[in-house]
Amino acid sequence: MTWTEETLSAEGFENPKRAAKELSALVSAFGAPVAERLHEAAKRTSVPDEIIAAFDRIQEGLQGLPEPALSRLLDWLPAVFHASTFAPRLLAARPGLLRWLAGSRTLTRAKPREHYRREALGATRRIAPTDAAGLRRRLRRYKYRELLRLMVRDATLRAPMAELGREQTALADALIGAALAWAERSVQAKYGTPDTPGFCILGMGKLGGEDLNFSSDVDLVYLYRADGHTTGGSAGALPNVQYYTRLGEAVTQALTQVTEEGFCYRVDLNLRPQGRAGAMVLSLSASLAYYESFGRMWERAALLKARAVAGDAGLAEELLSELGPFIWRRSLDLSAVDGLRDLKAQIDLRGKASADDVKLGPGGIREVEFFVNALQLLQGGKDPTLREARTMRALRKLERAGFVSGPDADALEEAYVFLRRVENRLQMLEERQTQALPTGERERRRLATSLGYPDWDAFRAELERHRRFVLEAFNTLLGQTARDELPDEPLLALALDPDVPPEGRQEALSKRGFENPERALAELERLSRVPQSPFIHGGLGVKAVRLLSELAQTPDPDQALLHFSDFLARLHQPEGYLALLTSMPRASRRLFNLFGQSDYLSRIFLRHPELLDALVQAQLDEAMKSPERTRQELAARMGRHTDAEDKHASMPRFKNEEVLRIGLNDIGGDLTVPEVARQLTAVADAILDECLFLALEEQRERYGLPLDASGQREGLVVIAMGKLGGYELGYHSDLDIIFVYSGNGQAETSGGSRGVITHHEYFAKTVQRLMTLLQVQLREGHLYKIDARLRPSGNQGALVVSQDAFREHHQKRAQLWERQALIKARPAAGDATRFRALQDEVLTPLVYERPLPPDAAAEIDRLRMRMERELAHENAQQLNPKLGQGGLVDVEFTVQYLQLVHGRDFPRVRSTNTLAALEGLQAEGRIAPEDAEVLRQGYLFLRRVENRLRLVHASSLAHMPTSGRPLAQLARRMGEIGPTPGETFLARYRACAAGVRDVYARVLRAPRRA
Repeated sequence: MTWTEETLSAEGFENPKRAAKELSALVSAFGAPVAERLHEAAKRTSVPDEIIAAFDRIQEGLQGLPEPALSRLLDWLPAVFHASTFAPRLLAARPGLLRWLAGSRTLTRAKPREHYRREALGATRRIAPTDAAGLRRRLRRYKYRELLRLMVRDATLRAPMAELGREQTALADALIGAALAWAERSVQAKYGTPDTPGFCILGMGKLGGEDLNFSSDVDLVYLYRADGHTTGGSAGALPNVQYYTRLGEAVTQALTQVTEEGFCYRVDLNLRPQGRAGAMVLSLSASLAYYESFGRMWERAALLKARAVAGDAGLAEELLSELGPFIWRRSLDLSAVDGLRDLKAQIDLRGKASADDVKLGPGGIREVEFFVNALQLLQGGKDPTLREARTMRALRKLERAGFVSGPDADALEEAYVFLRRVENRLQMLEERQTQALPTGERERRRLATSLGYPDWDAFRAELERHRRFVLEAFNTLLGQTARDELPDEPLLALALDPDVPPEGRQEALSKRGFENPERALAELERLSRVPQSPFIHGGLGVKAVRLLSELAQTPDPDQALLHFSDFLARLHQPEGYLALLTSMPRASRRLFNLFGQSDYLSRIFLRHPELLDALVQAQLDEAMKSPERTRQELAARMGRHTDAEDKHASMPRFKNEEVLRIGLNDIGGDLTVPEVARQLTAVADAILDECLFLALEEQRERYGLPLDASGQREGLVVIAMGKLGGYELGYHSDLDIIFVYSGNGQAETSGGSRGVITHHEYFAKTVQRLMTLLQVQLREGHLYKIDARLRPSGNQGALVVSQDAFREHHQKRAQLWERQALIKARPAAGDATRFRALQDEVLTPLVYERPLPPDAAAEIDRLRMRMERELAHENAQQLNPKLGQGGLVDVEFTVQYLQLVHGRDFPRVRSTNTLAALEGLQAEGRIAPEDAEVLRQGYLFLRRVENRLRLVHASSLAHMPTSGRPLAQLARRMGEIGPTPGETFLARYRACAAGVRDVYARVLRAPRRA
């Protein structure tokens, strides 16, 4: 018989040329009647090309079969190939299965559990204890042979779903039992037998409920009777716990390892006590103790389906009997209702993110199972007849007990069977664990027609009918939905669901704003191993969703999740902290906002997790402290120690705590930019003062005191310059300081343990020690980096100078930029009375009273442009908020130039603080109000940008990104919201910088034009 391409194309073949060729090959192999029979069968499916191609692929295995056997296969296989692309691949690889299938006498009836058990044990009985590869090969060959049989029973013979679920379960039981039998022989040969024998494998979930799918995981729990030791074997003896751990590992590997023959099952051990955080195997006593102390509602629901699938069934019965009062409460307590409502809310929320998932979506399989299990848990304590692991049998028992009406039970069972059939068919296609409905038109048509529907629309209508009923029953149960109890976070619920494949969980995390979903999922897995964590077993509780929701709402969810995971990992007993966070939402929000805002502050916190107590008790809430209070608190901290080294070692901890307090209130919006700067400056001043005291005390002991002719002590002044001098310190700021002493530098000290030295040497040693104390790296970090380049003659000059030398330098040799820098000079530590004299006698006359050179504006502008050109390094990828065009230095140089011009006649403008000086200039009419406002707002905005950049990183960061995720994250940290925060923020930045540069140019360059 000949098939033309035109005819085949009209019949729905997508590649008629190839189909014609394959049909001709089938004619040659089996004759025209067989080929025509296959052609007719293929036309009745939605994928005729695949059906013909599949038979062409397996024709070698079909050849030589007697006619009755071949005829049976021609009847059965088209429907199987329509439902599964995996089946023809299996038969092509193992053509001998065709003859076995054609001769099978159990296709039309269910095979008993004992039959499976005998076959699996028979297939593996002669495998040597050392032959793990041989075991895996035999297990997989048996598994796939039986899967082929079950595919025919489903796709062709339409066996009842209850039968198919029981047979899939019986097959799994048999394979697990065979794996355990071999593993026991193998491990006993090495270590002997335990002195208190007893090991069983509990089946949980669908395995426990005898409702496995075509490609289900198997949920297992490994249990042993008691601790002790083995009798010893070729590799010695072991404690029982190690013996049974190795036994569990051997069983797990035998089932899960992927070989060229395939695999048996994915094994999920997460339903064991403590989930991923718990031991692989647990003794009977340890298990009972865990459930007695820590058992939760979801674990009661899980144990409802527990049963022995392999090993010592008596041990399993003993455990479940002891746990009966835990699972089945005789009285209805509110905590049980709350726990079930919590589980229901989780399922409800996750369903929102899984609309096209027949298991997890609204009205899906999980909701049917929860409906039944919730009623069992609520009523089963009083009515033992309801204690049934199989879902549909439990539903009918609930009906007989009067808890579900007959029509509702019928509708729920019909829906459950339908949904399970669909789930099985989805997994049969590629032997892949999936419950998601297809999205492509061709795949949808294939699913619908393989299930007997004429098209997708007809199938979808039936699906929606069942789902609507299930959803209504589910929503009615317990009277509340997720909207009452959870943030509306369906994507996060999906990301936390252990039943969702990793790719789906990562996709949900990505959609919810995590830039590195693979890393984020790894962190969630890490959290699931924390004892008593709400994230155990994928975070089945409301608390896990709420915590993850708060992390996701921070400016950098990835960073926040990473730091939270690190935080818990550093704790010896994280349960208490977790309880605090879940019970105190305000504290958790503050902590998570810290983790998502600032890498710098987070690292401080991670080094000192005990600071959570201060966070919870609102000790870090105090936004403003007076400088006097800061000094007093540092002095009190140091007063707890008598040794100078201990006093010094306490300073970094104090600084870190204070910076954390300031940073928390900064990112929380409780401190303005000037207030942040003054608080940071007060901390630096206090530490400078205490470090100077320690340095002076050390020199006094060694060399005595520097006394003048009248016996009075000469003084040293630590003069703050730059941002420190202006009360404008930022995070990570260096301290610009210079050191000036009074009196005759050549006079000698009064003497100490190391003799006498000159006053100059004395103060030089004091300053060197002070700088060491400030800059040395301690366990808690260093205090501050010091920049003393503003001293007379810069790096070439003496580190400390006398008041006379200071005056002489600035009168005779200082350049204009040095005079400009002295605007910021103020006392930070040391002898304040000496500074007042220095200010009156030297600083004010030098800075404000001398006439400015005629080219002052041009010189300041020249220096500014040089800084921008050589240091700012701005380009298309980065901007510099400090040194770049329209940056902070533009504001500062504009204000400082006007201070130099008008400071002689208007003392009010002589402030070391930029904003205070600007306010004075405006009040005295030395700058137009609109220009002053541009500079004021520009300064505040740019300092806030600088602070945010430095809060992000554990180091000073000078540049701001101009695109991509870094810009968007910075924008969110600056409070920008909306679909394009980065672009909005960048436009705002550029407008601000342009306005500042415009004022700068009119002030600094106008004098030259005049």
